[in-house]
Amino acid sequence: MDGAYVAIKGFKYQFDRSILEVFNNPSIPVRIEQLQDYEFDNYFVQVKYHDTDYTTPQQKQKIKKPLLQLLDQHKIDKSKKFILFIYLKGVAQNKKKLSISDLDSILGNKKDNYSASEKTSFVQNFTLIHAHDFVTQYNEVIEKIKTLYSKSIEEAELYYSIISSYLLDIVTKNEPSKKNLRTCSKKQLDKLISEGKKIVFKSAFNDVLTAEKRVKLLHSQFFKSQLNKEPNERFFVVEVNNLTHISVIKELVLTLKNKWSKNKTKTIPESDRFVPYILLHGIESQKLIELKTDLQKDGYNICDGYDFFNAPFNLASLKVRPTFENKLFFKFINKASELDQIINQLDRTGEIYQFYLETPLSISFTQKHLKFQVQEVNEIKNII
Repeated sequence: MDGAYVAIKGFKYQFDRSILEVFNNPSIPVRIEQLQDYEFDNYFVQVKYHDTDYTTPQQKQKIKKPLLQLLDQHKIDKSKKFILFIYLKGVAQNKKKLSISDLDSILGNKKDNYSASEKTSFVQNFTLIHAHDFVTQYNEVIEKIKTLYSKSIEEAELYYSIISSYLLDIVTKNEPSKKNLRTCSKKQLDKLISEGKKIVFKSAFNDVLTAEKRVKLLHSQFFKSQLNKEPNERFFVVEVNNLTHISVIKELVLTLKNKWSKNKTKTIPESDRFVPYILLHGIESQKLIELKTDLQKDGYNICDGYDFFNAPFNLASLKVRPTFENKLFFKFINKASELDQIINQLDRTGEIYQFYLETPLSISFTQKHLKFQVQEVNEIKNII
């Protein structure tokens, strides 16, 4: 079996266990990837997943390594309790306390590294849990999300990806020197789901939903409800690559114009008019010129903050309000640095929607900022 696949599955299994612990302990924060895989209240927990046929001696070896980590932690702090959640293929789900004899049998040649009193104290504060398999635990997480947040099964699968992405960011954005910040509580997840201001959807965390279902759910959960749109400043940041055909990009721009602009008729009050800002991250300069030229030939005004050939960037020019007379239906932002300038000088409420293929742009923004990983740019027109 491919090593990377096994590692990723083990990682997801650990995160699923962490999510369950957050839900099962709603009044206390769960500490993730600090001293152990996770910690809560007075417990230190290791989580391991082994979906391979092992002999009994090999199974003991798989238990031995995390057990040693917990034993060493126990030597430092004897006030804590310790749990090893481990899935070993073929071993029935059960919970057990170890005897000194059981512990020595697992430790093997390491048993003499610990005193009798240390081992006695440890077994009194240690629980070995042979856990459910990957699918059973995953289904338990989905059922929790479905019940706690009144979601359908498919919606719960979507929010599972969002919660997993949120936990991953907690770990990766807090380097080891700041690992004390790697905490999550049910209150945080409640806020994440109810407010929807800092959503990150990574498709890598969801291999259950088909592409078609994923697109429909993202649309219904985050875009369909905005039919009566407020005149906010909305920024659509789209990652493209060399394989993205210009016709696909043009179709997306026109979809954004049709769904996310309000500047068509003369009777619309000036204060109610709005158009989307579009940043095509990763697009080749020549392809961007071709796109703008093509749109201009179709009769659209191009607004990008550059007033003439070789002109410096003019923020005021880009911020010009749409009017019936200027016929603006979208604005282009050519560079990420120009996006930073305008979002720091907004006159209205701002919203950022990022659609990325591999890696989202790092954007410092305190208002609504949603990030969605897509398989291809062509999906986006159906999401928005």
